[in-house]
Amino acid sequence: MSLRCACVVSLSKDDFGKILHFRRFPTVEKRCKTTYGEEYGPIPPLPIFINNLLVRLSLSADSKQYVEWRDRSDMNMQLPVVEVPAGKQEIWPVVSIAQNSLLICCLPFVEDMKNVNKENLLNIPSISVGFSVILGMLNFIQSDERNSSLMQLDNYLSLSMPFGTPSDVELSCASYIQKYHTQKFLKKQPAWKPFEYKGKQLIHFKITEFARSAQSDQSGGICHFETFGQVSVKADLEGGLNEVGISVISTDVGHPLMLDSIVIHPCVNIQSGLPNLPSGFPKRLRFSPPLHEFVVFHYCSLQPKAPPIQGVFKMLANNSVELLIQLKLNEKVKNSFDYFEVIVVFFNRGPVKKSEFYSNHGTHKLTEDKYTLKWSLGTKFPKDLEADLSAKLEFHDKPILPNSDPFCVDKNCYAQLNFKQSNSTLSGCNIDAKNVTASEGSKPKVLIERTVQSAEYRIWNSYGDVPFPVNIVNKYNKVFS
Repeated sequence: MSLRCACVVSLSKDDFGKILHFRRFPTVEKRCKTTYGEEYGPIPPLPIFINNLLVRLSLSADSKQYVEWRDRSDMNMQLPVVEVPAGKQEIWPVVSIAQNSLLICCLPFVEDMKNVNKENLLNIPSISVGFSVILGMLNFIQSDERNSSLMQLDNYLSLSMPFGTPSDVELSCASYIQKYHTQKFLKKQPAWKPFEYKGKQLIHFKITEFARSAQSDQSGGICHFETFGQVSVKADLEGGLNEVGISVISTDVGHPLMLDSIVIHPCVNIQSGLPNLPSGFPKRLRFSPPLHEFVVFHYCSLQPKAPPIQGVFKMLANNSVELLIQLKLNEKVKNSFDYFEVIVVFFNRGPVKKSEFYSNHGTHKLTEDKYTLKWSLGTKFPKDLEADLSAKLEFHDKPILPNSDPFCVDKNCYAQLNFKQSNSTLSGCNIDAKNVTASEGSKPKVLIERTVQSAEYRIWNSYGDVPFPVNIVNKYNKVFS
């Protein structure tokens, strides 16, 4: 699985269509010519190839005009894979992605072209490889200042895909090899860890958890709530292939850890045979960490079953409205936040003309464009764990927001909760710091960072509709009368 060529084209207004980087792999092209025989089609001259590609993707200046070979009814568009005309022949498959004023494309070498079903791209490994290469190039270009990264892109391609055949190379490793390419290593290192770390030894674990919720006070109280997260590690350890062992435990000794839908990194070894495994999850994991931070596993949690913050949002009328937001913090949740704010965007309305606010806690304000209400609760709820905000708003009858949500019209609206909490998790997931081991006898310092933050935590208007089926959501007991 190799690539015939890779290219970066500018899509900015100043230099649209300019070729910023092009790399052809002659050895792959020679293999392609030998394999295809009479059906071989060479890569056309670069300006013609790029121009036809821009036309094919409808990115050129004449994209609104009808082009027969592109717009005829029997054409089958399978983005990001397209077919580009080249004289009497067609160049296929061309994989391309347009992002951040750049078009990055490549031409994978499909060895068994005669037996390929173009309708089923998932069964063509070289296309998947080409797509991965493009994503890697995008990450490399965005990892540094664009001009300097484009200058170094050729070196990156030489490291990540020598002779046109991609290999698994981490960006941080590639950058180090480029910087210290003259260094002579005393022993051979794996590609994912090309050099040994020297310095203070530290293993830094990050347990990042997210809380997603959709709530509404209609029909007796509706709530869809889920908790999911990941455990990542950055290990600064001396030694070539130092193996690390960790134990996953619960912060509450009285309650076992209840994790579900666990996806473990394929390079992590699972130690079986341990007693009292919650939901079949192995508590002991072993891995040889790379130099960069990587995710050990992803998970969903069955706990807690109740949302950390329960709320009610009411907004009634059109140009002159009354608004009410009530929030209650769950008693089992720590009353300490890095930040906590409520955002209400007034979609499909004019800007606010007049406003009156009252709240028992925090500060509130309208944004400069008068389209968004921000209520900041600071770092804590009041002692009774309840906070409320009421407002009377009058709107101008003016043009709507350009990015308005088509669903959020009239009474269909929501209040979004944005919060972050450090040194805490809702699931109770934790790493046993006393049971972290390193195979080469070192005793590194262990740092464990745990955070919980919101992800689409929304409370929908009690008087409006909700964009999800009510019959599949969970229900909770009302806390507001």
